[in-house]
Amino acid sequence: MPPAPPREDPLALLVAAACGAAGLGALGLAAAWWHAERAAPALLAAGLALLAVAGLHWRLARRARQWAGEAQAARQAAQQARAQLAATLDILPDGLAIYDADDRLVLCNASYRAVAPGVTLPLEYGLRFEEVLRRIAASGELTGLRPEDVEPWLAQRLASHRTFGDPAVQEVCGDRWMQLSERRLDDGGVVVLRTDITDTVHKERALQQALQDAENAQRSLREAVDAMPAGLEIYDAQDRLVLCNEHMERLRPQLPVQTSLGKTYEELLREGLRQGVPEEASGQEELWLAHELALRGHRQGPEVRRCPGGAWVHRHECRTPSGMTVCVSLDITDLIEQRHKAEAARQESQRTRQLLERAVEALPVSIEIFDEQDRLVLFNQQLSRMYPHMNYAQYLGRRFADILRHSVETEKIPSAQGREEAWIAERLSEHGSRASNLVQRLADGRWINVYETRTPENYVVAVRLDITNLIEQRQALEAAQEAAQAAQQLLRDAVESLPEGFALFDAEDRLVVCNAQYRRIYPISAPMIAPGNTFEQIARYGAERGQYPDAIGRVETWLAQCVANHRAARHAVLQRLPEGRWVQADERRTPQGGIAGVRTDVTQLVRKEQELAAANAKLALLSTTDGVTGIGNRRRFDERLAVEWLRCGRQRLPLAVVLIDIDHFKLYNDHYGHLAGDECLRRVAQLLQATIRRADEVAARYGGEEFVLLLPDTPLPAAVTVAQRCMDSLRTAALPHPRSPTAPVITFSVGIASVVPQADAHSDTLVQAADAALYRAKYGGRNRMETFDPGPAVQAPTAVARE
Repeated sequence: MPPAPPREDPLALLVAAACGAAGLGALGLAAAWWHAERAAPALLAAGLALLAVAGLHWRLARRARQWAGEAQAARQAAQQARAQLAATLDILPDGLAIYDADDRLVLCNASYRAVAPGVTLPLEYGLRFEEVLRRIAASGELTGLRPEDVEPWLAQRLASHRTFGDPAVQEVCGDRWMQLSERRLDDGGVVVLRTDITDTVHKERALQQALQDAENAQRSLREAVDAMPAGLEIYDAQDRLVLCNEHMERLRPQLPVQTSLGKTYEELLREGLRQGVPEEASGQEELWLAHELALRGHRQGPEVRRCPGGAWVHRHECRTPSGMTVCVSLDITDLIEQRHKAEAARQESQRTRQLLERAVEALPVSIEIFDEQDRLVLFNQQLSRMYPHMNYAQYLGRRFADILRHSVETEKIPSAQGREEAWIAERLSEHGSRASNLVQRLADGRWINVYETRTPENYVVAVRLDITNLIEQRQALEAAQEAAQAAQQLLRDAVESLPEGFALFDAEDRLVVCNAQYRRIYPISAPMIAPGNTFEQIARYGAERGQYPDAIGRVETWLAQCVANHRAARHAVLQRLPEGRWVQADERRTPQGGIAGVRTDVTQLVRKEQELAAANAKLALLSTTDGVTGIGNRRRFDERLAVEWLRCGRQRLPLAVVLIDIDHFKLYNDHYGHLAGDECLRRVAQLLQATIRRADEVAARYGGEEFVLLLPDTPLPAAVTVAQRCMDSLRTAALPHPRSPTAPVITFSVGIASVVPQADAHSDTLVQAADAALYRAKYGGRNRMETFDPGPAVQAPTAVARE
């Protein structure tokens, strides 16, 4: 609406009229007095001046009226512009505020009032900047600003408010970030711009993380490059080598990496040519070099090269968009050598594939494949033979639902009768996703096992197998199992009725079944005698609790032997139990690898055997003991000589025999009588028995007044020492012999022999050698000892006569 025209000022019109009238009056007077008075020119001038003033005042009044109209229009335009400016500022996404020179709010938009989404501050025009800050702090939207930090924060913000430095960044709740920018106006005011830079901050974070990741990736890349099993070279846009890994240095030893970096590709080629690499360029180096440089960056694909060391490499060269050249060299020596093998393998694979296709067609199972739209795309002839009512060739490309519906309509699926649609829906829902096989009965009585699986390409492969025979066998098996259970019960009853303990262990040595008598035999082990426990566990339980006296103090050793005997299962084993009881364990392997064992209480039998053994031992002792002296007799000596001869011969050890004869013993008997002679023999036997010190040494009465010592593992010097000890012991005893022509006491004549038994010699040769030495001692004056040295081999000595 246009503004109303301004009204005329009455005072201005009155003044203009007065000045005009006065001017006209002055002109009239001047005209009247023109010739009579001197003042006429002055009146004329005054009149003209007043008229000019009146005209000027009227003009100024008109101009003032015009200016007043323009000022009113300007004020209305300013109000409209301000309203439009406020609406425009509210549209801005950034907060904008203008403060005057006194720091009072002059103008702001809605974004400036909103310190956070959903949080708007009431800001009135004329509000001071400090109060605005306090309201912002009181809103609680500034992150990390505690109540005790408000005043320091206000002081810092007010100090920076008039400095107009770099924009400040403030974090608000919700991980949002604001940038505050302030600029001075010409009139001293301040423009404050608050920009939401949350996206920028987040992007900077992402960029910093990306830079860190890039740095890590670069380091990892370098490590990965050095760890590559292939050689890697990178040339820059000027074709200078900037990167080369360690594998490449091994492939190209003539060009060390440290001296090659920074050189151009051409320089590296020339350096190789000077060292004779490659061999095929010999004699035509420049031509070969020109050819290589011409192909640089224009190779159609990878190429195979031979390295100086004889290795073959597969070299691939390509240029990057930035002009760099990347070369990868892979050692394919093994591949080259195996090329013919690979070709042969490929041909063999083709033959195998053809054979596999024929085999699939010849499989006794039917195969059908459906695509991702559940349409039949492949089947074999076995499927047609399995379902003769279906012409599968006509159903190629048809959906699985069509095939199901045809089978239902022809009443070939007994389980679908009466619920056809529900059955079809069930089969479609589980097609290709069934967790287990589907067993399906056909109308002709056959049973079909259906296995369906879905491939990664969303195809469904169905395999169908006629299991009619299996179903019939299962039914027969169930009947057989029932019969077996009945037989098993009969077997349990029979086992329980046995008077002996019975236990059956499986192939893993776990108890399967045992009778009550078995537990009664082992009462301490009874808590562990349960199906599922191993024989070792049961035996260990009893051994640790005193079930087996032989295991006390040596549980592990006894247990190892017990388990070994159990697993051998070849012969019966006696077990000693507490209270003097004995059990015979007789175990045998079953055809299935298990062990069946019978435990029989043989306490009475063992006791009788022990009594018989004691009697036999006593009899054996009597048969090898001399009745007069109480030491071993000739039989004892002969048995031990035969055993030690074989043992020392096997181990290549010396065996010694010392033959001792009492000098002039017949005269002793004649003088003292036979009873005194027997007592003398007993005293001599005791002296000799006390002389031997090892368990394997034997002292025996050889016959009459002759005694013998058997000394295993004793060389001749040691045997002489033993003989001397015997003579010293006799001399100390000083047994009187007044009729002896040699000495007034009992004396010995001793013959000593020691040999290493030979395989082709007999033990009698050793006794004969000692006897020959004894002969020399007796006929050399008696009361002395003689030795026999057979040399390298035992020779049968010449027979000599006894006294």
